Amino acid sequence: MSRSRTVFEIALWEFRRWFKLKDQILALAVTCGIGLLVWGGKAWLDRSDREPVAIAIVHADLLPFTVPADSRLVFRSVPPDSEQVMREAVGQQVIDGLLVIKSVDQAELTVFRPPSWSEEVERRLTQARTETKVRALNLTPDNVADTFRPFDLRVAYDAKGSRPAGVAEKIAAGIIIGLMIIGLFVGFAYQFVTITGEKQLRVTEQIISAVSPQEWIDGKILGLSALAMASTVTYVVSSLLFIGISGAFGDMLEIPAGITDPLLVAELALFGLGGYLMWNTFFAGLAATINDPNTSAKGSLMLLPIVVTVIAAIAVVKDAGSTVSLALSFFPATAPAAMAGRLVLGDVPSWHVLASLLLLAGAIWLMRTAAGKVFQLGILMYGKEPSMKELWRWMRRL
Repeated sequence: MSRSRTVFEIALWEFRRWFKLKDQILALAVTCGIGLLVWGGKAWLDRSDREPVAIAIVHADLLPFTVPADSRLVFRSVPPDSEQVMREAVGQQVIDGLLVIKSVDQAELTVFRPPSWSEEVERRLTQARTETKVRALNLTPDNVADTFRPFDLRVAYDAKGSRPAGVAEKIAAGIIIGLMIIGLFVGFAYQFVTITGEKQLRVTEQIISAVSPQEWIDGKILGLSALAMASTVTYVVSSLLFIGISGAFGDMLEIPAGITDPLLVAELALFGLGGYLMWNTFFAGLAATINDPNTSAKGSLMLLPIVVTVIAAIAVVKDAGSTVSLALSFFPATAPAAMAGRLVLGDVPSWHVLASLLLLAGAIWLMRTAAGKVFQLGILMYGKEPSMKELWRWMRRL
């Protein structure tokens, strides 16, 4: 059997070993359930919030105000001598509230339970108070509005420059990088469990007698990277289902138009796959040096890729056009997350994308070779874990 065929068979076995279609379908079903619960519950709460609120007002003449026709607040002026009767009506829940206006600056609202609509009442009273004070100063509302009008500063962008990303783009970038982090967790978990488990069960000698260590690690990297990509696709579909359910209830979440561009989708997929290949290589090489995952100090190093990705995500989302973001998008360790963020948040020159992909591919090849050497020696080493100095010496033998 040729080397490529051997690697493919190992990768396919690793993928099928962990990929369960029913689990992916279950994840999609859970997402639909959560979406129905969240957006259905929100729609039900919105309907309850639109129910009319009956409020009686005492001394309405002290602070006259109007309420828009579409407001759910229904005010009814009552004489001062009926205040006690209205308080009893609030206690019997016949009306929702009693508003007693004591002066232009003060009022008391009596309710049976904490009201969700008190802010709107306060806003109406504040507006009425402002208008009353303005009239007392012999000023017109137009004069006041003009005085407090914000300064009109318009920002013009050069035709060759880049425009700032909107909130939707930043949210989309955060979600995409978050999906990459989830994929890294998948790779981390399965590489850690698979390799350390095989090493503890002492099955490595039999496997190495049939395939070379490099073929073995290559197959694991490819298979578990494919598993991470499959998991990411499931989460993407779940996100789209969640957004679709939000639209069905009239609260459609905004999806940036540019993110549906096929070229952008392909670029994001390439950087996602590149990140999974590179870091799964790191996971595989490091896991081969661990004897007992419960006591090894090297286990904490497995979280390094996730920490690096989070740092890159924060820097890029904060300012995608900064020098730091630019440098991170070319550095292979941070390029998958940083370049993905830049692609979503703004225009990226084609040569930046190509150069970043080439550097990432070169780093994957170097790490694969180094991990293969570490894997070859570490997977057969029992009793004592190699030190960082020994690992460096192994990699220098490439």
